[in-house]
Amino acid sequence: MKTSILIVDDEEVARTFCADVLSELGFKVQAAESAKLALEMLESGQVDVVLADVRMPGISGLELLKVIRETYPDIDIVMMTGYGTVSSAVQAMKLGAYDYLTKPLKVDDLTHLFQRLVEKQELAAENRLLREQVKTHQGFANLIGTSPKMQKVYRLILKVAPKRHPVVIVGESGTGKELVARAIHAYSPWSKKPFVPVDCGALTPTLIESELFGHVRGAFTGATQSRLGLLATAQGGTVFLDEVAELPVELQAKLLRALQEREIKPIGSNERTRLDARIVAATNHDLQAAIRRGDFRKELYFRLDVVSIKIPPLRERKSDIPALVHFFLERYGGSDATITGISYEAMTLLMSYDWPGNVREVENCVQRALALGSGSLIQVKDLPSNILHHLRTAPDSQEPASLKELERRAILQALETTHGDRLRAAQLLGIGKTTIYRKLKEYGIEGAPNVSRSA
Repeated sequence: MKTSILIVDDEEVARTFCADVLSELGFKVQAAESAKLALEMLESGQVDVVLADVRMPGISGLELLKVIRETYPDIDIVMMTGYGTVSSAVQAMKLGAYDYLTKPLKVDDLTHLFQRLVEKQELAAENRLLREQVKTHQGFANLIGTSPKMQKVYRLILKVAPKRHPVVIVGESGTGKELVARAIHAYSPWSKKPFVPVDCGALTPTLIESELFGHVRGAFTGATQSRLGLLATAQGGTVFLDEVAELPVELQAKLLRALQEREIKPIGSNERTRLDARIVAATNHDLQAAIRRGDFRKELYFRLDVVSIKIPPLRERKSDIPALVHFFLERYGGSDATITGISYEAMTLLMSYDWPGNVREVENCVQRALALGSGSLIQVKDLPSNILHHLRTAPDSQEPASLKELERRAILQALETTHGDRLRAAQLLGIGKTTIYRKLKEYGIEGAPNVSRSA
């Protein structure tokens, strides 16, 4: 939807100039010769930005600004002022104006300011969407987590989703690369079209070309009938090439040609089909290193890597662990589940673990605890032995950490994650505020530099 701009100025020449420039930029433009008329138009229509002169007969621009700020807080306001009244523009900024322009207006100044303003509004809209997603689902789409690093991933998804550019998703195994690909597809204008996942590492080398590009009857032994390839079945939608680094080098050349020419040639056929699908690739390998080894074609890398999204491993976003645990508890526990939560001690251990298997390992951990546990809460004894085995006081130590040491570490981790906010750290750990005060005193970390006293 076009951004709607209301120009308010008693000078017809100024109104016409602004309207011509902004219309040329693609904005929907309305104009009013007075603040009174502008307020009437605001009541009856949708306006995103008001561009108003400071000095006008009757209701002044500054008075109009005050009314809009009180009545329509979501509308951005840009003020226009003459060189002799810059002080009024400064006052307008203090009252909440986004920015101001000095008369006589220049095309470049007007263009740059409104391009910057639209970028700001788009970011605000994305942030509103993210807040709603986080509030409702503890994350975004089917991705779980509200940490700053995941918020960055969500913003990138929203940025690239409306465009057809190829995307490369990089992340360790178990971080949720396919979920990111599905989110890109879901928020794209082509979400109703097919989403076709292709596990490049699982396809048989002798059949992978046929799977991707298709074949005609008699193309090779066993080809008893023609078959449409996966690239063709996603026409208008998205092809997700999971573990793209596993593709044989010779097949990478054919994929590169298909992407360059936007055409697919089935095995044994002289006819070509137009490739009209967005390509999203994923890998847990360092593609630059693979290029140096000769395992991945440099030209294909540059063709695919128009936009890159890196998913952080779980050890770098431990504040998301409680949300993930409770999400999987709800998913696999069901409405009649005996176990409905997790004990503080068990959560302490989980927060101290580095999760080499990432989100997938959390999922398996919760499933195991639900299968073997008893009572209403997951206890330490219900956790997998590999998690208990790898919890050490130091990486080179062979002595298991005591539960108190792990508890101390978990509290410090939570405080670091929340920048020292004790109340938020307590919520993260699933304990009460008085408990975290007591624990801080017990472990002698109450006066630590990262502990906020505002909680």
